[in-house]
Amino acid sequence: MLLLPLVLLVACLALAGGQPCVTQNRLFIRHHVNNPRTPAPNPRAYCSMMMRRRRIYGKLINTFIHAPIRPINNVCFGGGTPFPSGLLWSKVSFTITTCIYNLSTCSYTGTHLSSRILISCCQGHPVYYEERMLLPLRV
Repeated sequence: MLLLPLVLLVACLALAGGQPCVTQNRLFIRHHVNNPRTPAPNPRAYCSMMMRRRRIYGKLINTFIHAPIRPINNVCFGGGTPFPSGLLWSKVSFTITTCIYNLSTCSYTGTHLSSRILISCCQGHPVYYEERMLLPLRV
């Protein structure tokens, strides 16, 4: 009888252990994945619309990746080159839109381009996007 509560506690802790990765991955997808790219007349309008739609507030920089989740997940499974601080730098380029908040105009500007992405993974899923603007083409 005394052993049963201990077994249940261990089982609950094991199940809860995976939860933060799932939650972080969902947040990553909400903040950074938009595929196919939502139509907008220009990158500025795109950024304003997407930041509002996704309810991303208070972020000075945010990048949207315009690719299915599978190629993004592949960065966590050999499709990325190890980078300092536990990050992975994708071996392939992705189409992205980077949104930067302009404090003087109180609006977002956007840049649409193709670039490799820098992410961290948890249990094989992307959970963090490193917002670095001017990475060299090679590391």
